Amino acid sequence: MSKLYKKMLRDFKDNKAQFISIFLMAFIGVFAFAGIGAEATGLIDCSNQYYTDTNLADITIYANNLNNNTINELQNINGINNTEQQLILPTIAQLENNPEITLHVIEKNQISKFYLIQGENINLSDENGIWLDKRFADANNLTIGDNITLEYNQIKITKEIKGIGYSPDYVYETQDNGLMPNFQEIGYAYISYKAFPTNVQYNTLLIDTTTDNLENQITNTIGEENYTQYLEQEDFISYHQFSDEIEQHQMLEGAIPVIFVIVSLLTLLTTMTRLINNQRTQIGTLKALGYSNKTITLHYISYGLFLTTIGSILGLILGPMTIPYLFFPSMQTAYTLPYWHPGYDINFIIIAILMIILSVLITFLSIRSINKESPAQTIKPKAPKSMKQGIIEKSKLWKKLSFNTRWNFRDAKRNKIRSLMSIFGVLACTVILLASFGAGDSMEDVKQWQYSDINHYNTKLTLEENITNTQIDNILNDINAETIMEGSIEIEYKNEDTLGSITVINDTKLINPTDENRQQLELPEDGVAISSKIAEKLNINKGDTIKWHLTGSDKWVESEVTLIYTTPVAQGMMISQENLEDSNITYTPTSIITEETVNTNYTGVKSTQTMDNLITTWEDITESMMSEVYILIIFAAALSLVVLYNLGLLSFTEIKRDLATLKVLGFKSKNLRRILLTQNLWFSTIGFLIGIPLGKIVLQFMMSTVGQDYYFPSNLYIPNIIITFIITFGVSIIVNLSFSRKIKNVNMVESLKDVE
Repeated sequence: MSKLYKKMLRDFKDNKAQFISIFLMAFIGVFAFAGIGAEATGLIDCSNQYYTDTNLADITIYANNLNNNTINELQNINGINNTEQQLILPTIAQLENNPEITLHVIEKNQISKFYLIQGENINLSDENGIWLDKRFADANNLTIGDNITLEYNQIKITKEIKGIGYSPDYVYETQDNGLMPNFQEIGYAYISYKAFPTNVQYNTLLIDTTTDNLENQITNTIGEENYTQYLEQEDFISYHQFSDEIEQHQMLEGAIPVIFVIVSLLTLLTTMTRLINNQRTQIGTLKALGYSNKTITLHYISYGLFLTTIGSILGLILGPMTIPYLFFPSMQTAYTLPYWHPGYDINFIIIAILMIILSVLITFLSIRSINKESPAQTIKPKAPKSMKQGIIEKSKLWKKLSFNTRWNFRDAKRNKIRSLMSIFGVLACTVILLASFGAGDSMEDVKQWQYSDINHYNTKLTLEENITNTQIDNILNDINAETIMEGSIEIEYKNEDTLGSITVINDTKLINPTDENRQQLELPEDGVAISSKIAEKLNINKGDTIKWHLTGSDKWVESEVTLIYTTPVAQGMMISQENLEDSNITYTPTSIITEETVNTNYTGVKSTQTMDNLITTWEDITESMMSEVYILIIFAAALSLVVLYNLGLLSFTEIKRDLATLKVLGFKSKNLRRILLTQNLWFSTIGFLIGIPLGKIVLQFMMSTVGQDYYFPSNLYIPNIIITFIITFGVSIIVNLSFSRKIKNVNMVESLKDVE
């Protein structure tokens, strides 16, 4: 074993706290970046692979008047690879709870293919088989070989379950007006066109293409009057919802882990620089013993190289292996994929390599300046920096300051880099904590906004499509309630279009539009109200005229925008019943809302939801996001502890001789602890105060990336600012207390030693 290797091991033992901090900085930085990033990357990889395996349709057209000649003409359009027709019907399964099953009658199974999990593949010649949604089958205890009966318009279809699996069209699926799926009540199924009891009149066309901007050519071929809706892949509700979910995860995983990395890199820089400088005398001794500059440089480079390499590799391995699996369970309650696994990105490796390279570079630059000196110069401790009196020190105020304050001021002035790093470490941790708390507050704000400020009903009854006016009147006569109409629409303005929701209400106080400050607005008597996210996307201003139509209808309406409101969810349009009917559109109630708690099962009512149910559902949806928030808070606290302890240790090492001198002059250990605590509190206060506005900026950036369907406010509330203050300053105090014993053990004789 070489002498330098033995020296390295001895240095590791003597300076284990600093070396452990170097390892932890590399590990935490890469662990947080790779682990948190692996979750969003995994969602993207899994969904993309699933969509590729099943050849998810690039374009979906809902139409009832397509013929074979039109289909052939579409296939001749340059860029269209394949087309497939389906008949999609809403059916009711003959089971105890009468669940809704969306039945797909297929002719090819080549686009948006059924993904088999159990049983046999779809056989288009099979007239007796049905292929069922796995999550529905599991929830209702159905298995291969069981028979299931579906009913549509008094037509009963009884088939044997031949296969169980998934569909790319239903990564996200819910009941009408629901947020979370109940797989006992909803599902989907596939049968061959030969298994359908009557002639198949297809109503859906799936298109596989590799070309964008085909809408005009397709519309000219089909005829705009011959289809009711044209959806590109990104507008399809399941694809769109899951993409928005991924964006929300990237919101947290894009900004905050980068802060972890920056803090880790800068702390690594400070630690390695100070470590080399503290070994100055030993470097001089090695040079005096005949070791070459190259050998000494490689020796010290190996310190950082060894520790950062191990830390980075462990972070790369353990981060993706642990963090994503903390989020996946809550994601799986709302979304359906056949496989869930973390993803890997080249950026993870780049960050790890950057950690290692920076460590080597810092060590090289630090040792390089020392290597230029002669052994006689190097063996001497570096002379303290000469300090010139500044404006403050020349002022009358200076003499009025306590010794504690003056000492800390000059120490910070003499060691600017260490002081700035201490401030930056606290600042970064404050930003992470405030942004994380703010994200949690935003989700709570959205819940209160949506289910308290906008919606004031207690029960919502979703109506069946075939409910009669008499049945509606019977319900309204039985309870104090009002009807509303909800649905989806397409909005167009200046050749730009988007999908959204529509809410049609009477003169009710149970639903109120609000502004961005959650203040209630009055629905205009004329025109329509547009949500601010839609207005921003299409660049619509108050007074502009837009075109819109209900999904499933080819009747376009022109309306003036007379109000722009803000809503956290369900971006779209609100209109009064009177204005809707003035546009020659029939008001068709889809729900009944009431302030009462309704427990009666009325005929014609599909489902009943209470406000408590809706709030619980929202909490379930945001559970995975809140898990990320909690993990980031834990990481921020841990990072704060490691950074401040490491910088405190460096500070203690550098002023050890000063502390010994002060002890000789009669200062007791408690006085010295107070001096160090004062300095820590100074840096913590400065970092905390600067971190508050920066935390607000980071939070605003995060909330601006949540997708088009959501509007998340970015508010920092006093309680969480106080909690951040307690965590930050608590860590500072803990770090200070950890040095108490070290101060007691400072040898006063050291201050009297002279370099020989």
